Amino acid sequence: MRFVQPIKRTISLTRKEIQTIIKDRTAMLLVFLLPFITIGTLALAIQQNDIQTETVPLFFGVIDQDTTDTYPGLDLSQNFTATLTSIEGVTVTIYDNESTAYLALFRSEIDAYLVIPDGFEHALAMDLPATVNVHTSSTQLRGQGEAIIAVTEASLIFRQNLGWIRSEILPIPYVEFVPEGDTLAIQVGAFLVVFCIFMAIALISCQSIVGDVPLRRMLLTPTSKVEVVFGKITAYTIIGMIQGLLLVILWVVGFQLQLYTDLLTLMVIVTLMALAGAVSGVVISSFSTSRLQANQGFLFLLLGMMILSGMFIDVGIIKEFLPMNLGMTMIQETAFKGLPLIATLPDITRILIYIIGAILISILVMWRKRTLA
Repeated sequence: MRFVQPIKRTISLTRKEIQTIIKDRTAMLLVFLLPFITIGTLALAIQQNDIQTETVPLFFGVIDQDTTDTYPGLDLSQNFTATLTSIEGVTVTIYDNESTAYLALFRSEIDAYLVIPDGFEHALAMDLPATVNVHTSSTQLRGQGEAIIAVTEASLIFRQNLGWIRSEILPIPYVEFVPEGDTLAIQVGAFLVVFCIFMAIALISCQSIVGDVPLRRMLLTPTSKVEVVFGKITAYTIIGMIQGLLLVILWVVGFQLQLYTDLLTLMVIVTLMALAGAVSGVVISSFSTSRLQANQGFLFLLLGMMILSGMFIDVGIIKEFLPMNLGMTMIQETAFKGLPLIATLPDITRILIYIIGAILISILVMWRKRTLA
């Protein structure tokens, strides 16, 4: 019998909590809206990936270094280049030397370049395996996979047209612009640095306004809501910068990476990510009327950014506007290719537009609110 009363009290508290949640109609709406928004975001990302795949060609550079003339009546290296050109979705540009193609790959003018080495025709004429070198960029994941697929498809068509069965054309992949160190740690680590800074600051800042009891009393003083917004954003950005510095040091020192940039450049990117995360969280907090709503808003942000991050599938034009995607691109361009920070000015501008827009939205929402929840 001594357990009956505790059980009854627990049931009463449970009933009370459920009733409180149900009374918060906005929170309940968000709970049932979450599956639709999540699946809708995934559908948008997949649709953008399909559009990207269908409409954007694979730009290939070709350098023909083969001088052998063993096969009678046909230049096999030129014929292989023509076969590659005939593949749907592949656009081929001929380069005189490898240094020019390397520069084009560095500038992202092409997705990959193919080097047909000397002796290519001789090997095929003797029924020996021939190799071609496929160079891709570490910053273009799409190009790495699709380049090998395109060369393999061209090889099959080429051999079928000439009736060869034994001899093969073997593509040898070379990934350019990879800093010294663990490749997996470099690629995944860059994503985690950006993701952790943005999301961690957005998580804590989404609770910065809603339910802040001291803030309600402060607003009874001459302190304006504009000052509140800027104060909150500044505070969380500073915390994000400290967190980002720790993350970058652990990433670089822990895996002994030799990146092609300096700490100051990385800290500028980190600061932009912290600022973008802070304004995102403050926007969520300014709209929310309860901590539950703020948590749900952050969940939307988390799932949306993960799906649209471009880390798992190519999301097309969307990656040109989301701050986390832009931050990832900036790290790749500076730390992987060694570009100066000024070269990423278009990406910095887009992030600043996002930040300014979020600040204006927060101020507008705060100004229209009579009280804080």
